[in-house]
Amino acid sequence: MNRHAPPLHPSDLGLILSYKCQCECAHCLYNCGPTWRDWMSPEEVQEALEATLHWEQPYQVHLTGGEPFLKFSLLLHAVEIATELGIPVYAETNAGWCVGETLVEERFTALQEVGPSALLISCSPFHAETIPPARTLMAIRKSLEVFGPQRTIVYMSGWLEQIQAFGIDAPTPLEAYSQVFGREEAGRMFWQGYSLISGGRSGYRLGHLAPKRSPEAFQGQTCHRELLYAHHSHFDLYGNFIPSFCGGLTVGNWHQLPQLIADFQSNIFPELIEILIKAGPYRLYEVAKESYNYQAPDGGFVGKCHLCVDVRRHLVGSADFPELRPVEFYDNF
Repeated sequence: MNRHAPPLHPSDLGLILSYKCQCECAHCLYNCGPTWRDWMSPEEVQEALEATLHWEQPYQVHLTGGEPFLKFSLLLHAVEIATELGIPVYAETNAGWCVGETLVEERFTALQEVGPSALLISCSPFHAETIPPARTLMAIRKSLEVFGPQRTIVYMSGWLEQIQAFGIDAPTPLEAYSQVFGREEAGRMFWQGYSLISGGRSGYRLGHLAPKRSPEAFQGQTCHRELLYAHHSHFDLYGNFIPSFCGGLTVGNWHQLPQLIADFQSNIFPELIEILIKAGPYRLYEVAKESYNYQAPDGGFVGKCHLCVDVRRHLVGSADFPELRPVEFYDNF
């Protein structure tokens, strides 16, 4: 991360083509799942990619979701447009769709022919709760054949051996880790071993496996870095510019990217974004408590992102804050 770079200038920008996914993973920061329906149109894909040209290189774009392979024609179109524009691009997949070697080889070959720089395949106990590891292994094997080892990224490869330990032909419930390793060790494996972020669903579905603290414990922890200088951010299909890994929170509309960047350079921020930049989730908690009758749940929070998301869940039902988008995020915990 370059602190001297201007604000809102990620080096790795994701296009969320859809929040639709076969899975509803416990660790998902964007609350993706099967109930989502909408997709970017081909025209919106082109517009989003052209918007990134406002930034100077170097930066790269990753095509993601949800699961982008669920609408393969759109994914292929996005790769073609990015390649034509000279933007380094890679695609991501959870491999849940990899039900046959012929299908996988055909899609990877078609993708490779139009020019992505790499393919990223997710590997985690959270994906393996829904996706049989055999599909993940098939995707990796076929990617190595088609893209080669230099353009095959396994995230996180350290989990490859572990997800096979319970068998590869059926999904593995997360409870199996607590049963085999004990609750404390399972929590360490998930939270430290996978480097979980406590936003999205994580704090709620996996928080019982981690220590929790009161809201006051996060006093003074701002989101200045995450909201202004995140190297990893997203444009979604609804026009939201999502900073860092902050699902359900937008700094503005990427359709107006030049004006949005100019505003941030002039320290003009949306109301909730300004609170988070200057004072962090604890101050957001205080505002919600003082003005919107928010009450923190018993038990506390895993991290500042967990606190932030919980406060935002309350605020989105209390007033119309344009920063809290997409609103469907808050219906998919």
